[in-house]
Amino acid sequence: MNARRVVVALLAMMLGGSMVSLLPPAPRAAADGASTDSAMTKSGDPAGPFKDLKVTVSQTKNLINQTVTVTWTGGAPTLPTSGQFNVNFLQIMQCWGDDPAGPDRMQCQYGGSSTQTAPAAGDFVRSRQVSYGFNLADPKETIKQKAGDTANVYVPFWAVGKDKPTDPATSNRSDFYDSQITNEVPLARTHGDGTGLEYFEVQTVRQAAGLGCGDPVTTGGITTGRKCWLVVVPRGTTEVDGKTQDGNGLNRLNSSPLSQSNWDNRIVFPLEFLPVGQACPLGSPERRIIGHELASDAVGSWQPVLCAGGGALYSYVQLGDDTSRSQVLDGSTPGLALVTNPIPPDQAPADHPLVYAPVALSGLTIAFLIEHQPNYASASAADLQLDGQRFTSMKLTPRLVAKLLTQSYQRAVAGVQDYLKNNPAGLTVDPEFLDLNPDYKGFADRNTPPDALVQFGTSDLTSMLWTWIKADPDASAFLAGKPDPHGMVVNPNNKDLVLPTSTFPRNDQSCTDQNLGNTIIGKICTLDGHPFANDMHEAGRAASRGDTQARTTVVGSDGKTPTITKVDRQAPGARAILAVVDAATATRYGLQTAQLRNAAGQFVAPTTASLLAGEAAMKPSPVAGVLSSDPLSTNPSAYPLTALSYAVAAPSTLDTAAGKDYAAFLRYAADPGQQPGVQPGQLPLGMAPLPDKLKAQTTAAAATIEAQAGKTPGSPANQPSTERSATSSNAAGGSATNSGTTSGSTQTGSSTGGGSPTSGAPGGAPATSSSSPASNVAQQAAGVLRRTPALPAPAWVGGLLMATLISGGLAATSSPVLHSPAAHRIGAAIRRRLRKEVTPTE
Repeated sequence: MNARRVVVALLAMMLGGSMVSLLPPAPRAAADGASTDSAMTKSGDPAGPFKDLKVTVSQTKNLINQTVTVTWTGGAPTLPTSGQFNVNFLQIMQCWGDDPAGPDRMQCQYGGSSTQTAPAAGDFVRSRQVSYGFNLADPKETIKQKAGDTANVYVPFWAVGKDKPTDPATSNRSDFYDSQITNEVPLARTHGDGTGLEYFEVQTVRQAAGLGCGDPVTTGGITTGRKCWLVVVPRGTTEVDGKTQDGNGLNRLNSSPLSQSNWDNRIVFPLEFLPVGQACPLGSPERRIIGHELASDAVGSWQPVLCAGGGALYSYVQLGDDTSRSQVLDGSTPGLALVTNPIPPDQAPADHPLVYAPVALSGLTIAFLIEHQPNYASASAADLQLDGQRFTSMKLTPRLVAKLLTQSYQRAVAGVQDYLKNNPAGLTVDPEFLDLNPDYKGFADRNTPPDALVQFGTSDLTSMLWTWIKADPDASAFLAGKPDPHGMVVNPNNKDLVLPTSTFPRNDQSCTDQNLGNTIIGKICTLDGHPFANDMHEAGRAASRGDTQARTTVVGSDGKTPTITKVDRQAPGARAILAVVDAATATRYGLQTAQLRNAAGQFVAPTTASLLAGEAAMKPSPVAGVLSSDPLSTNPSAYPLTALSYAVAAPSTLDTAAGKDYAAFLRYAADPGQQPGVQPGQLPLGMAPLPDKLKAQTTAAAATIEAQAGKTPGSPANQPSTERSATSSNAAGGSATNSGTTSGSTQTGSSTGGGSPTSGAPGGAPATSSSSPASNVAQQAAGVLRRTPALPAPAWVGGLLMATLISGGLAATSSPVLHSPAAHRIGAAIRRRLRKEVTPTE
C-alpha cells in the first residue's frame, strides 16, 4: 500500500468520514418463525408436572449468531396479568456440554440479568443463587454452604475449556458474561390460552466465549462447530420446598431455575453450529472480493460450498459502495467488487472495460421490536392479556420515516429542548402514526421509539431511502418546515437537508447535565444516548436484544469519579426499538419489518413477491444492462426500497486463473446460490431469488470474464461474440435487462457519459473519484492467486486502511457533526472495528 492511500485513509478517519464495516460474512439466517428441516419439538417429562407442555425451537442446525423462535403450548397462564411474573412462566438459557444427555447446570450462561428489577419477579428467579433464607430450601440441592459459613451460595459457572469448579460461587459475577452479553430469557410469559412465543438469540464463541459454541472442532479430518444446548426450565406454582404459590401478592416463586428441583424439570435441545471463522480448509487458494453489506450474508453462505473439494476461498471485505467503486477506478480492487449503483460512464476506465453481473436481490427495511405495554392501572382485561407480546405489523409513510431520521421526536435528543416541546415523545404516541396503526393506541406506557438505529457510514441504500422520502410531497414539506396535521415540526437542526444523501444526519448535538442529587457529575450528549451503529448487522442485532447502545455517566466505584457506562438493555415486555437494516439482517435477527407506502399509495412489506415486483419496476441506469432502483415506481405491488447487488470486474486486469475463479463464483451465485434456505450455500432468507433474466445475465458475464481475463482490451481474441445492448422497461413496468446472453454487461469509458455526480442517487450514477487507473495498473493482475496462511496473519490491516477511505466525507448539512463531547464515542467505535478481522462466519 503506498503512502498516499495510507494518508488519505487516516484523514478520512480524522475527519469523521463514513465508518467501514468489516463484519465477517455470515452463512445462514433462519427466518423469523419459519419452519426449517431442523425444527425440534419436545415435551415435558410424562411423569412430571409439565407433561402437557410442548416446546418447539424453530432451528437447531446450521446455526450462527442469529435469532430462533421458541414456542410452546400446553402451559398454564402466567400470573398475575399485571406485568409481574409470580407463577407459571418459562426460563430459557444457552449452555455448552459434551455429554450427549445434556449439559450440567454449571455449564449454562445464566444470572447475567440478576440486577434487573423489571418486570417484577421473585427474589432469585434471575439469579444463580441457591441459598435463599426465609425458611426456603431445596431438599435436593447439593451445592450448599459449608459448616459455619453464612455466605450466600451460587451455582458456579463452568466455562468451556476450564476445569469443573469444586467450590460454590459467591456471587452472580462471571468473567465471561454480564447483563450486556448474556442472551438468557429469565421470564417468558405464557398467555391465557396456554401458548407462548419467545425470540432467543443464539450466540457463538464470538459473542459468548464461555460457551464456545461453533468453535471449530476437527475429528477424523472433518471440521465442525462445537455443539451446544438450548435449555428451557418451566416454572409452575410449586416452590422447591413443595409449597404451592397462587401468584397473588408475594405468594410467588422465588427460587433459581438452577436450583436442583427446578433443574430436574428442564427440557434440552441440542444445537449444531457452523464452524466459526473456518468455513474453508486452511491453505485453500484465496480470491478476494470487496463490496457492500447488502451481499455479505450471501457471500458468506456460498463460501463453504465454493471452497469444498479444493475450490477457491472467496474472502469478503465489507466496504461502502463509494469505497468499492473508488477501488475499481484506481485499480486497487482485488478482482471483484459488489455494489448497488454502477460507476458513471464518463468515469469508467476506457482501457479496462468493466463487466457487471447481478448477484443478489434484497431491500432496505425499517425493522422493529416493539412490545405491547399497557397501563396496568387503566387497561382492560383483554389489553392486559397482550402485555409483553410483540407487535407484528406496522405501516409507515415517508413523512413518518422522515420524523424518525431527523431527530424530530422529543426523546431523540438529550435534554428537554424548547424547539421540540410540542412534538410527541416518540413514534408510537404520534397521532399521525396512531391514525395509521390504531392497534398501537394505549400500548406505549413505558417506552416509545424516538428514532431508529442507523449505520455510521455511506451507502447507496441510504441514498435510495432519502430519495423515497424526498419524492413524497408531505414528507418534503415537513422537511422544509411545514408542520404535520397535528402540529409536529421538523427538528430545526435538520431542516432543509440537501437530499438525497448517502448518510444519516445527526446534526442536533444537544447536551444536558447529568446530576447525582444536587451534584453535576458530567454531561450527556445526543450521541451518547442515540449513537450510530457500525453497520446494519450491528444495528439489527442490537434492536433484537432491546439494546439502544446508549451510554450514560455514573459515579465510579470510588464514589467520586464520573464513569461512562452502557445503559441497560430495555426490559423484556417493554422493548421499543427500530433499526434501518437490509431484509436479510432483519430476518436473521427475528425482527418484524414495516409496510412502507409506495408511490401507488399501497403499504407493502418486503416479501419475495414484493421484492421481485420492485425489481421488475427498476429502470435502466446510465450503464447499459445495469438496473437502477426506482423507489418512485407506481407498481402497486412493488416494495419501494428494493435493491440489487451487482458484481463488477475488469477482466483485462485479471490473470487467466483469476478470471476462471471469479467466473466460477458468478456461476454459483446465478444458479444454486439463488435457492433460499438455511443450508450452507443457499440464499439467506430475507433475500429474493434473482429472476431468470438476471441469472442468465450473470451466467453470460461469467463467460465474458473468463474469456477476457489476461487479454489486452481491443485484441481480436478479446472481442465479444455477440452485440450487447440494454432494453428499456415497458409501459407496464417490466424489467429492463441486458439483452446479451453470452457476454453479460460490459462498460467502457465515455467522454459524454451522463452520470449524476450525486453519491448513490437511484436512477443516476454515484459520485466517485474521477481519476483513471495509473498506467502501470494495466500490467498488474488484480486477481493474483494466494493461499490462506496456516497460521493467523494480520493481512487485514492493509485492507482496513483502504477501507476507511469513504467518498463524500462530511457533506454539508447531511453528515454527522463530530465536535460534541460525545465525539470520542465514535472514535471508540472506530477502534473497535480496527480490532476486528474478516472471517467466514460468526
